[in-house]
Amino acid sequence: MGVPKLWEILGPAAETKSLLNLATMEGFQSNNRGLRTLIIGVDISIKINAIIAALQAAGVFTHGRAGEKLVLQKLFYHFCQLLLAPLTVVFFFDGPGRPPIKRGTRVIHRPTWLIQQLKAMITAFGFFFYEAPGEAEAELAQLNNNGEIDAIITEDGDAFLFGARCVIRTLGSSVQHSSLIFTSESIENSVSLDKCGLLLYALLLGGDYGPGLTGAGVTVAHALAAEGFGEELTDILISTDGIERQGRLAVWRERLRHELQTNSSGRLAKRQFKLADTISESFPDVQVAELYLNPLTSRSPGFTGPMPTTQVWRPREPSIVQLSAFCSAQFDWHGDELLKKLNSQLWPGVIFRMISSPLVLHDPTVNRFTSPSTNAHILKKFLVHKHKPAFEDSAGLELYRVRMSTVNFIQLASLEDVAQTAEADIKLVSIPKAILVVAMRDPSSSFTKISHTPSMSPKSDSEDNQMSNNFDTDMAVMDDIDSEGKALARAYLSMAKDEVIDLTWDF
Repeated sequence: MGVPKLWEILGPAAETKSLLNLATMEGFQSNNRGLRTLIIGVDISIKINAIIAALQAAGVFTHGRAGEKLVLQKLFYHFCQLLLAPLTVVFFFDGPGRPPIKRGTRVIHRPTWLIQQLKAMITAFGFFFYEAPGEAEAELAQLNNNGEIDAIITEDGDAFLFGARCVIRTLGSSVQHSSLIFTSESIENSVSLDKCGLLLYALLLGGDYGPGLTGAGVTVAHALAAEGFGEELTDILISTDGIERQGRLAVWRERLRHELQTNSSGRLAKRQFKLADTISESFPDVQVAELYLNPLTSRSPGFTGPMPTTQVWRPREPSIVQLSAFCSAQFDWHGDELLKKLNSQLWPGVIFRMISSPLVLHDPTVNRFTSPSTNAHILKKFLVHKHKPAFEDSAGLELYRVRMSTVNFIQLASLEDVAQTAEADIKLVSIPKAILVVAMRDPSSSFTKISHTPSMSPKSDSEDNQMSNNFDTDMAVMDDIDSEGKALARAYLSMAKDEVIDLTWDF
């Protein structure tokens, strides 16, 4: 899949950070879109292939409906994890215009039933999907380059050849696990490769669309790409055709041979006479280069199919009603088993999505969060206590353990008769402090803009009335809230770093 050892070459450009940290800092706190979210595009076919490979390795995958349901179940668990960060997730499917053969193998088309059920589950989770005209990777890169999505989650480095600006490789199943974050800027600065250089690298080593140059190795390909031969080649392919293109390509090939024979740039470890002799008039394969330079996307000239509805890609909460019915129908989870699965897997994400929603309302007089979704109105009254230490993730994102009732969730799932104990009605969830600060803000208050302070350190007595967003945007001061609500806000904002807010149903 993709170009050989590309991730190995790009390794020095990676930044290590959890998805939760990235989404909170760059999406929720920076709030560049005004939606307090990071829009992430995911190539779903790569995820499906990885799940099937893992199931096959474990000897538990079977072809047919049973195997498809197992894949769907694994995706359900994965989606539950994605709820635990302020992400707007859009899943991209390959379309009918994708190349029929990759790496000499005919592309496998997934069963219609699996895709239909997967799309239904995506919608029930509050996520989005789009079927690209051609390859999902190309569509993702196009939208990322245009700024319509913030980053791409994929294991295929080809995204950068298509023009992606930010690609994430996840290293674990949880959003709190570290991920590797690559940007086109960091790649150019760290390993001297831009989109044009990466194109030459792919043409030399081979990739999904065709073989490379016989005898070309990773080190040599990187050196030639970093020297600028890719920029010249790209200019020739984009700006010329016919006889002019043939003439300029001949000159380019001669320059490439000369570099291999002389190492005039000093980038090669040694001169490469044998490799220089393999460069024939058929290199590069122009048709392969065109697949990278001009892939079929929704922005391609003449495309008349459905366009991605980017204007509606904004935070949405999951539907408990739809998901509980889906789990019963597709996974045969019922009664106590269904409640246990929802309690352990889904409820934490439902709570997180409600609290991080830009439309959430908090009533400090009864300490209740309310959101527009019918599945997100919970907790009529809370007790506020401070205990147990707060903790930080590996990148220093401050998190708090929040204890909340799930009574309303159980009602929406029609599982009241199954829930026999109080423990079934309470869930503990990790929420970034920055998100809690915004969620607990009193919407009826008057707000006055004040200057930014760079940290969320405990407030002094003179700052009791301040409710800091602690963002790169302006902060806000609460002016007119009742004494009970003000006391609640003070209790939270004055908490030391080693304290936690406990929001527990008061029965």
